[in-house]
Order: sequence, then C-alpha cells, then structure tokens
Amino acid sequence: MPVRRPIALLFALCSPALADDFANKATPLLSKYCFECHGEKKQKGGIETHHLTSIEAAFRNHRFLETIAEQVESGDMPPDDEDVLPTDAERKLLVTEIRGVLKKLESGNFPRNPGRTTIRRLNRNEYNYTVRDLFGIDFQAGRDFPADGAGGEGFDNVGDAMFVQPALMEKYLNAAKKVIAAIYEDPKHLDRVLVAKPGDKMPPAKAARTVLLTHASLAFRRRVTDEDLAPLLAVFEKKLAAGASYEEAIRPSLQALLIHPSFLFRFEADQPGKPEWQIDDFELATRLSYFLWASMPDRRLLKLADEGKLSDPATLRAEASRMIAEKRSETISRHFAGQWLGFDELREVAAPDSKRFPTFTPSLRISMYRESVEFFNHLVRANRPALELLHADYTFANAELAKHYGITSTSGSQMERIALTDPNRGGVIGQAAILTATSMPLRTSPVKRGKWILDTLLGTPPPPPPPDAGVLPGDDKSTEGLSFRETLEVHRTKASCAGCHEKIDPLGFGLENFDAIGRWRTKDANGNPIDSKATLPGDISFSTPKELKQLLLASDELFLRNLSRKMLAYALGRPLEYYDEPVVTDLVAKLRKDNLKMQTLILSVIESQPFQHRSAKR
Repeated sequence: MPVRRPIALLFALCSPALADDFANKATPLLSKYCFECHGEKKQKGGIETHHLTSIEAAFRNHRFLETIAEQVESGDMPPDDEDVLPTDAERKLLVTEIRGVLKKLESGNFPRNPGRTTIRRLNRNEYNYTVRDLFGIDFQAGRDFPADGAGGEGFDNVGDAMFVQPALMEKYLNAAKKVIAAIYEDPKHLDRVLVAKPGDKMPPAKAARTVLLTHASLAFRRRVTDEDLAPLLAVFEKKLAAGASYEEAIRPSLQALLIHPSFLFRFEADQPGKPEWQIDDFELATRLSYFLWASMPDRRLLKLADEGKLSDPATLRAEASRMIAEKRSETISRHFAGQWLGFDELREVAAPDSKRFPTFTPSLRISMYRESVEFFNHLVRANRPALELLHADYTFANAELAKHYGITSTSGSQMERIALTDPNRGGVIGQAAILTATSMPLRTSPVKRGKWILDTLLGTPPPPPPPDAGVLPGDDKSTEGLSFRETLEVHRTKASCAGCHEKIDPLGFGLENFDAIGRWRTKDANGNPIDSKATLPGDISFSTPKELKQLLLASDELFLRNLSRKMLAYALGRPLEYYDEPVVTDLVAKLRKDNLKMQTLILSVIESQPFQHRSAKR
C-alpha cells in the first residue's frame, strides 16, 4: 500500500456514508444493499443513504462519496454477515459511478455558482475591531453582547448562524452610548473625531455635515447619500435649536451611526435579471477587510473603491499584501486559526483540574494561547509553507511556557521564537493549547485527540457515537490498576463502538506521551509506562508524535484540501457547497505550485470567483 494511502483510507472508513446519483445505476444498488440498514426507517450508526437518488443529491453530499467507494471496494460494506452480498461486478459498477461524480466535482464539469452569502451583522469581534478603527476607541465595546454561535464550517462569521435577537438591539444601543461617552470624556480624542467645527466661514450645519459625512462614509463602508445624512442632520439641528452646544448637538447623531443598519450589517446589492455578477469595489473592499482584519476597510481601500480601482487584479493583490503585513492581520490567526484548530477554546472552555495540574496557572494559559497565535501569525506574515502547521523545528514561547516544555533556552515574559530539538514537539500537534483543549479536566483523551486529527486537520469527521456508547471515566487513575488505554479497550468491545474507535483511537494513542496540559511524560497517572503504540488500517504502525506527523506529511492531500476549504469558508462567511469543490481543488494546485506558501493560499482565495462574485441563488 502506498504511503499516501493510510490517511485516505482512514478518511473513508470513518466518515458518514454517501453515494452517486446516476439514478439508473447507483441508486438501485444502494437501495438493494444499503437502504435496509441506512434508510428512512433505520439509520445504523446514524448514517443515511436513502436520499441519494439524484446527481444533485450526490453532489450536495460530495464529501462522503469517497466513503462508500472505499468501503464497497474494500469489502467492508455491506458487512459479511448480511444474507445477500453484492457481486464483484456490482461493487465495481457502484465504485465506478461514484468516482465519476467525484471527477466531475474536481474538474468543475457541471454548472458553476459563486454562491450567495446571507446578509449578516457584524459579529462580536468584528464590532469591537470596527469601532476601534472607526473612532480609535480601544476597549471591548461589544463585550456584553452574547457569544456568536459557530455555523457552517465552524466559524462565528457565518451569516446563516448570526441571528438578531431583540435583546441584542438594546445592547447595541448601550454599547453605542459607551463608545460616544468615552470619546467625549477625552477632549483630545473629541477634537480628532470632530473634524470640522463652526467658525466665521463654517456655519454649524455645514460643520456637522462634514463630520457626519466623514464618519458615515467609513462606518457604512460605501458612498453616503443625502438621504443617509438627512435624519442624522435633523437630530443635530433639533438639539442645536433647543440650545445645545455644537458638541452636544452632534453627540446623538454620532451615536446614531453606531446603531444604523448600514453599520451593523454587511449588505451586498442584488442585480435583478442576472444569475451572477461581480460585486462592486466597495463590497470587495468590505469582503477583503473583514477577511484579513475582521474590521472595516481603511481610508486607502475606500479611496481605491471610490475610484473603481480596487478590482484591478494587480491593485487588489498589492492591497491584500499590504494588509497582511499590518498588525491587524493577526485576526486571521486569532479568529480563523483559533476557531479552526480549536486553540480558541483554551481561553475559556478548557478547564484542567487545579489540584491535578497545579502548574496550570492563568499566566500559563495565556502563554499557551499566545504560542498558537504567534505561530500561525508567523506562518502568514513570513509566508512559510503550510505544512509547517504539521511539523516545524521552532515555536514561540516565553520562560514560563519553555519551562513547561522542559526547554531552558529562553527567559523573560515576552513570547519569542525558539528552536526545537525534539521532533515530537513541533507543529500544532505538539502545542500545549491544542493538547489541553483536546483533553479532559483530569486526564488525556485519545478519543478527543484522534477525532481532532480526523475532523479538524483532515476534514474527515467520524460519525457521532451511537446512543448506547456509554461514558468513559473522567479520571485516568484506576483503583483496579488498569491503564486508561486498557479501560478504553474494554469500552471498544461493544460492536457498535469498535468500528470507529479502531480508526480514531490509534491517532490519539500516538499522542499519549503528552499529558492533559501538554507536558511530555513517560508514565501515566497510575505510574505505568505510557503505551503509545498504534496501528492504522493497512497495518501502518507508529508510536510517537514524530512518526504520526511523518504519516500526515506523507499523505498531505486531505490536510491541504481541508486547510483550503476552511480558509475559503472563513473568507466567504458561508458554508461551502458542492459547487465550491473545484475552487478548493484550484487553491490546492496553486499552493503546490508555489511551494505551499501561506500567502499564496490567502491571495488565491481573494482572487477566486466566489470571493469576487455573487449569485442570485444559492
């Protein structure tokens, strides 16, 4: 079996099932051999196939097509204990038809669609950054907003998941009041915001119009019309007529900017009569800035948009490169990588037991998080190869985190790049933030860690556990002297659990030398030597994180496709559909052509059809 095969085979064996649509060839075979266990009345393992009755259904469920092909081809499905099994010719026919659908998806040989993002509000992070860049108020103005739920591909900027609850509008109003109050408390800051004041040649109404036009153009991220300004100026003039000073009269109008729909929501205009179209330069500037900065376009971007120059390919690429080089691009690391890789959970969700792990201090938690942020940020800014995510001979640490890792080459509280001599540690697999986030409070979790590799890194999630799966103990200290691995082996004896655990657990076992807060260890909580031996389907064995990383690096297609898919979904703010697969294929091809450089991926996403276009229908 070629080296690239084990991980691909693992993907096939662990993902939910799917099939092909040529209804005249594939569906009858599925109906005959699959529907009884995975049909409308019964869904063994939570897997359904009865809806796979058309080419469109096959396209929409494209990420699971390979599952059926691999399982049918290998003979794993249908299981040998079934009364009626397909002939070799039937197996070959079904696999051939599925491969045909996958080939169409990869080549783009079907009607294409750039997709359509739902009108969406600014999420909590975007609101904070946008207020900061609009008025220079550097505090978390939206800290009282409810947390944004993850949608689609697992990101909190997905329009479909960003509901507007009635209570949220009240919070927007309160936040707007706090922002304007902070401006007015600082005379120097207020002078910077009030870019025009009444004088001999500047009547109050004209000065107010200048101030509101300046900030509204930035806040609304487009050209501002007289119709936009009229209600804001009316409020100002009413307050002025009532005897308020110029500064006090314009205050409610500034506040109104922050609760205006054009500020809170990202609108993109439709073009009636067209199935798809290129978005205008202002919409492009907004997509670009919220992708790279999670914030509003700056004055330079808006000026280029106003001149109609931003959509010029050379200009767009130059601006994207400029933005990546700025500090604000760290949001890609914090919010894209943090949500995709899961180290964002370390900030508030992960809860190692303080008695079991007394060295896990608040400052160490922050250092762990900053390591992952700085590492991904470096990959982007320095334009490093994407595969350094899987293995690198360096990381970022301060003295506290270095001590945690058993490294003595650095001192001080500041994060700095340090060389790694232990090949088990480099890359995200060896980062404490990831290892802690994929553990339980009292112990490691081979299941969570194995699932993280399958789902997060490779984009091949295992099916959910069956209802009768049971619960594993929360502590790895055993009164019976059993290692946690032995306890897990007992759990896996259930027929309904064994199948997927055989593919998930080996990946987690390979990381067992890392304890629940990411320290290297040679003995478990019971004092027994760590057993990290693991065997993947195909008799591929390994026993260390180094060897696991070698397998992943040798079989990198799934990882690169998943990285590309996640980056595209985050940039678009919508779940990906089957018609996005050729775009993902193109992104991976461009990555490979340019030595896997991270900026090549980002720039290719920006230059892609779905990023610059919009369709009338999804």
